[in-house]
Amino acid sequence: MKVCIVDDAHFIRIMLKDIFTSLGHQVIAEFSSASDLIEEIEDIKPDIVTLDITMPDIDGLTATRIIKNILPEAHIIIISAISQPDIEKEAKKCGAFEFIRKPFSKLAIEHVLKQIEEEQNSKNGAVR
Repeated sequence: MKVCIVDDAHFIRIMLKDIFTSLGHQVIAEFSSASDLIEEIEDIKPDIVTLDITMPDIDGLTATRIIKNILPEAHIIIISAISQPDIEKEAKKCGAFEFIRKPFSKLAIEHVLKQIEEEQNSKNGAVR
Protein backbone atom coordinates (compact mmCIF):
# COMPACT_ATOMS: atom_id res chain seq x y z
CA MET A 1 0.00 0.00 0.00
CA LYS A 2 1.05 3.60 -0.61
CA VAL A 3 1.68 5.48 2.63
CA CYS A 4 1.96 9.19 3.40
CA ILE A 5 3.45 10.24 6.74
CA VAL A 6 2.60 13.60 8.32
CA ASP A 7 4.29 14.64 11.56
CA ASP A 8 6.13 17.81 12.51
CA ALA A 9 8.83 15.75 14.29
CA HIS A 10 11.46 14.60 11.79
CA PHE A 11 12.58 11.63 13.92
CA ILE A 12 8.98 10.32 14.07
CA ARG A 13 8.75 10.47 10.27
CA ILE A 14 12.01 8.50 10.02
CA MET A 15 10.78 5.87 12.51
CA LEU A 16 7.45 5.47 10.73
CA LYS A 17 9.08 5.28 7.31
CA ASP A 18 11.40 2.52 8.55
CA ILE A 19 8.47 0.57 10.00
CA PHE A 20 6.21 0.85 6.96
CA THR A 21 9.06 0.03 4.58
CA SER A 22 10.12 -3.00 6.63
CA LEU A 23 6.52 -4.25 6.48
CA GLY A 24 6.54 -4.07 2.67
CA HIS A 25 4.68 -0.81 2.13
CA GLN A 26 5.77 2.11 -0.03
CA VAL A 27 6.17 5.50 1.66
CA ILE A 28 5.32 7.84 -1.21
CA ALA A 29 5.50 11.15 0.69
CA GLU A 30 6.41 12.72 4.01
CA PHE A 31 5.22 16.10 5.24
CA SER A 32 5.89 18.16 8.35
CA SER A 33 2.51 19.87 8.05
CA ALA A 34 -1.00 18.78 7.17
CA SER A 35 -1.54 21.75 4.86
CA ASP A 36 1.33 20.57 2.62
CA LEU A 37 -0.28 17.13 2.36
CA ILE A 38 -3.72 18.59 1.63
CA GLU A 39 -2.25 20.60 -1.27
CA GLU A 40 -0.89 17.42 -2.88
CA ILE A 41 -3.28 14.68 -1.77
CA GLU A 42 -5.21 14.50 -5.03
CA ASP A 43 -1.98 14.03 -6.97
CA ILE A 44 -0.37 11.41 -4.72
CA LYS A 45 -3.54 9.50 -3.68
CA PRO A 46 -2.16 7.55 -0.71
CA ASP A 47 -3.91 4.44 0.59
CA ILE A 48 -2.83 5.24 4.15
CA VAL A 49 -2.12 8.58 5.84
CA THR A 50 -0.59 8.90 9.29
CA LEU A 51 -1.31 12.14 11.14
CA ASP A 52 -0.28 13.61 14.47
CA ILE A 53 -2.94 15.54 16.41
CA THR A 54 -0.77 18.49 17.34
CA MET A 55 0.88 20.16 14.36
CA PRO A 56 1.84 23.76 13.65
CA ASP A 57 -0.76 24.59 11.00
CA ILE A 58 -3.79 22.31 10.92
CA ASP A 59 -4.47 19.86 13.74
CA GLY A 60 -4.85 16.17 12.92
CA LEU A 61 -8.59 16.07 13.53
CA THR A 62 -9.31 18.93 11.15
CA ALA A 63 -6.91 17.43 8.62
CA THR A 64 -8.70 14.08 8.90
CA ARG A 65 -12.04 15.70 8.01
CA ILE A 66 -10.52 17.53 5.04
CA ILE A 67 -8.68 14.45 3.74
CA LYS A 68 -11.76 12.22 4.04
CA ASN A 69 -13.77 14.79 2.03
CA ILE A 70 -11.15 14.81 -0.73
CA LEU A 71 -10.15 11.14 -0.64
CA PRO A 72 -12.84 9.14 1.21
CA GLU A 73 -11.15 5.77 0.59
CA ALA A 74 -7.91 6.79 2.37
CA HIS A 75 -7.25 5.05 5.67
CA ILE A 76 -6.13 7.61 8.24
CA ILE A 77 -4.15 6.51 11.26
CA ILE A 78 -3.78 9.11 14.00
CA ILE A 79 -0.49 8.66 15.87
CA SER A 80 -0.29 11.00 18.83
CA ALA A 81 0.95 11.42 22.39
CA ILE A 82 -2.38 13.06 23.20
CA SER A 83 -4.45 10.03 24.11
CA GLN A 84 -7.60 10.92 25.94
CA PRO A 85 -10.77 8.89 25.32
CA ASP A 86 -12.66 11.98 24.10
CA ILE A 87 -9.98 12.78 21.52
CA GLU A 88 -9.83 9.17 20.33
CA LYS A 89 -13.64 9.15 19.90
CA GLU A 90 -13.50 12.47 18.05
CA ALA A 91 -10.78 11.10 15.75
CA LYS A 92 -13.05 8.18 14.81
CA LYS A 93 -15.98 10.57 14.24
CA CYS A 94 -13.77 12.62 11.91
CA GLY A 95 -13.05 9.51 9.86
CA ALA A 96 -9.81 8.14 11.31
CA PHE A 97 -9.47 4.40 10.89
CA GLU A 98 -7.45 3.97 14.07
CA PHE A 99 -5.67 5.87 16.85
CA ILE A 100 -2.19 4.79 18.00
CA ARG A 101 -0.60 6.30 21.08
CA LYS A 102 2.98 7.57 21.13
CA PRO A 103 5.36 6.08 21.94
CA PHE A 104 4.29 3.50 19.37
CA SER A 105 5.71 0.13 18.43
CA LYS A 106 6.19 -1.67 15.15
CA LEU A 107 3.72 -4.25 16.45
CA ALA A 108 1.02 -1.58 16.91
CA ILE A 109 1.51 -0.37 13.33
CA GLU A 110 1.52 -3.93 12.02
CA HIS A 111 -1.74 -4.68 13.88
CA VAL A 112 -3.51 -1.71 12.29
CA LEU A 113 -2.18 -2.60 8.84
CA LYS A 114 -3.63 -6.10 9.23
CA GLN A 115 -7.00 -4.56 10.14
CA ILE A 116 -6.87 -2.40 7.01
CA GLU A 117 -5.97 -5.40 4.84
CA GLU A 118 -8.81 -7.46 6.36
CA GLU A 119 -11.26 -4.65 5.68
CA GLN A 120 -10.10 -4.35 2.08
CA ASN A 121 -10.29 -8.11 1.57
CA SER A 122 -13.84 -8.21 2.89
CA LYS A 123 -14.85 -5.31 0.62
CA ASN A 124 -13.27 -7.05 -2.36
CA GLY A 125 -14.95 -10.36 -1.50
CA ALA A 126 -11.64 -12.13 -0.86
CA VAL A 127 -11.75 -15.19 1.34
CA ARG A 128 -8.85 -16.17 3.55
